[in-house]
Amino acid sequence: MHFIKNFAATISFLLIVALGAFLYFYKLDEIPNGLYVDEAVSGYNAYSVLKTGKDEYGKPFPLAFRFFGSYSPPMHTYLTVPIIYFRGLKISSPRVISGISGLVLVIAVFFFIKSLKIIRSPLTPFLGAFLFAISPWLIFYSRAGYEMNIGFALFSLGVLYLWLGLKKPKLLLLGFPILSLSSYGAHTERFLVPIIAVLFLLVFKKVLFLSKKYLSSSLLLAFLIQLPNIYFLSTPAFFTKSTLFYKGAIFSQAEKIANFLPTFIGVPLAFIREFTSQYLSYFSPRSLFFLGDPDLQRSIPELSVFYFWMVIPYLYGIYRLFKSIKTDETKFISLLTLVIPIFPALSGDPFSSQRALPLLLPLSLIIFLGIDGLIYNRKIVYWSLTFLVFSVFSLLLLWRSYFVLFPKERAKIWGYGFSPLAEEIRKRPNEKFVIDQSRTKPAYIELAYFLEYPPEELQRSVDPKVRENYYSMVDFKQEYRFANMEIRNIEWKTDIYKEQILVGDELAVSESQQKEHFLTEVFEIRDPIGYIVFVGYKTNPARKCAATGNFSLYCKNQR
Repeated sequence: MHFIKNFAATISFLLIVALGAFLYFYKLDEIPNGLYVDEAVSGYNAYSVLKTGKDEYGKPFPLAFRFFGSYSPPMHTYLTVPIIYFRGLKISSPRVISGISGLVLVIAVFFFIKSLKIIRSPLTPFLGAFLFAISPWLIFYSRAGYEMNIGFALFSLGVLYLWLGLKKPKLLLLGFPILSLSSYGAHTERFLVPIIAVLFLLVFKKVLFLSKKYLSSSLLLAFLIQLPNIYFLSTPAFFTKSTLFYKGAIFSQAEKIANFLPTFIGVPLAFIREFTSQYLSYFSPRSLFFLGDPDLQRSIPELSVFYFWMVIPYLYGIYRLFKSIKTDETKFISLLTLVIPIFPALSGDPFSSQRALPLLLPLSLIIFLGIDGLIYNRKIVYWSLTFLVFSVFSLLLLWRSYFVLFPKERAKIWGYGFSPLAEEIRKRPNEKFVIDQSRTKPAYIELAYFLEYPPEELQRSVDPKVRENYYSMVDFKQEYRFANMEIRNIEWKTDIYKEQILVGDELAVSESQQKEHFLTEVFEIRDPIGYIVFVGYKTNPARKCAATGNFSLYCKNQR
């Protein structure tokens, strides 16, 4: 009987992991439909490291990659290098590491739930791992080819081993070092890890200091891992994300009450008001179960970050957490839950699922705690069937929203159109192109990716001063010139007098400009629902000059 139970448990666990693998890798080249700039820049830099040992700027093996001036943690890009080696520059290549990270997270959550003494039903670890695997929040970032998920996976493994290390101190040798390593995974973990580590030491000091040997060794390893970050901390590049802080909103609010309160009081009050509003949004049922991320690029049509019905176990889980407030489990889950939203709440976004991704772990544990309370000793068959029905319903919602609506409705936002644009450029090697950059995300990296442009050539197109002052010259310029392309804003005074193709979105060239400057449409690229992404117009400088009586100085080149 014991063997049958173990066999059934193993099969159930493997089926959950298999379901996760399907959800994270199915049609990965097609969904998301396009290649977002953050994916393209990570993938191309992995390609550049593979081919030259340097990034796109010619910097050998940087500590942080200068992606559009953001200086992103390097782990995702370096781990993508072997993927690029075996698979090439496919759309899915930068996404593979995120998918693998998603599977690691599902496994980690299963063992996390299993280790909690306040979980009473033996079904809860399986049900929890299943619901975590199909979570919209996890699925979204497990299919996105940039750094968030690898950082989250390492962070979750780190805190899991810290938690287990309270009972088995040897595991601390994995906990603190892996947690430290996660700071090279994503921006959030870079700031979050030191705070979590210090607070963990303070909250559980009585237990931890009973195992000083393992504790000191693990902390030493964690510190050594942080040495590159400590160096990075001394450079201007470390502070580039400080621009996300909402100081403008704070001073604006302080001005409104300047007649009643002096500035030295008004500014702190305005900060407290803004921060509290942002912070509480990460616990709001409205944000978590009904609305989700307001940024269309970071959300799924008609789905929030959790399924709407989970609001019930979420609220019940909070109640159970308060009931067991003196337990180590409650202290640990509360520590994670209360600390993680601090850093996202300091940015300007009202609810950023990307910056708050690590919050998925403790919030999920709270939901599973609520589910456990509902199914344990409360008509287990009834509640199990209820959750089964809701789970099937959730999968149907997920399939409709993510695998049907998302690739159509969000294609343009996710960079759809650059692949066909690259084909248009490839078909015309003798033509010059001007790619309008006035309203698009940085186009140069998308085109370099899809054209498989040689990294050493792109490195030569960069100002050498950037390479020499890599961590101090932080301003990013979107204008690029390489191959037969110029990526910049269209200059109407000069561009119409040169033989070239002007490329832009539906607003780049008006109908009147097309007629006035004798532009001929040569191609048009639309997204899956028919919206224009790019239009290419060929200039006719000879006809333009003839129509204006060679009035412009630039017409001399046409005589």
